[in-house]
Amino acid sequence: MPRNGHTLPHMTPSAVATKRIAEPPTGSFDRVTHVLLAMAHMDAPRVTEISAFTGLPASAVYRCIASLVDAGLVEEGPSHGRYHAGAVSISLAERYRRSVLSTGHTSRTLAELASHTQEFAALLMRSGDTVVCVDTADGSRVLRCSFTVGEVVPMIAGASAKAVLAHLPAEEVAEILDRNGVTPAEAERLGASLAGIRERGFAVSADEVDEGVWGVSAPVFSHGVVVGSVSTMAPVLRAGQLTTRAVRATVMAAQALTRLELSL
Repeated sequence: MPRNGHTLPHMTPSAVATKRIAEPPTGSFDRVTHVLLAMAHMDAPRVTEISAFTGLPASAVYRCIASLVDAGLVEEGPSHGRYHAGAVSISLAERYRRSVLSTGHTSRTLAELASHTQEFAALLMRSGDTVVCVDTADGSRVLRCSFTVGEVVPMIAGASAKAVLAHLPAEEVAEILDRNGVTPAEAERLGASLAGIRERGFAVSADEVDEGVWGVSAPVFSHGVVVGSVSTMAPVLRAGQLTTRAVRATVMAAQALTRLELSL
């Protein structure tokens, strides 16, 4: 599928770490949560990197990290001075997968989708201004892409993000794009495409998150509110022979997960 000249600039998941997630908080508890949220966007960051991302002084970040380490939420990695998720955070994530993701129903749905299309399938859930990859299934065909469980992607580009944005109020979409530094011209082009996505029931993109990767995504709802999207991804070179089958299967998978009324 050829690249659309009106798409947003190429965006990798790590690019989200170049912008602050909010203005620096002042309360000690808010600072700790701010640091933890920042780490969700970064790969084993150093204190200086967290400081640059959050706008907090390095001394304040050190104190927050110390509190998070004491709580088991964060650990220092093998590379001295770099921090990653601790045992408690990993335990929380696993409990989320077991309880919220409907005790395996989501994994089975993704596995069936990947088996039908022979391509990579993923479930991404909305978290603020981002979508988070919470489950995946590999098809029989190889695909190299950045979507792994736990990956956080800004909700400004790619089919998975657009499938969610299309079902949010226009005012909320505008605020999300503004907070993520999308220019007015880009926001206008993206906004104009959302009505068509909403009407079709799915979004398609190519080269927007990972270069050379085509994707189709359909929204997942819970109690009438959009909470995420199901995506099928494949190399752009295979998109032409895959489009009809992948679109139909992805939409059906999203509808199946919507019927589960995921408690998110």
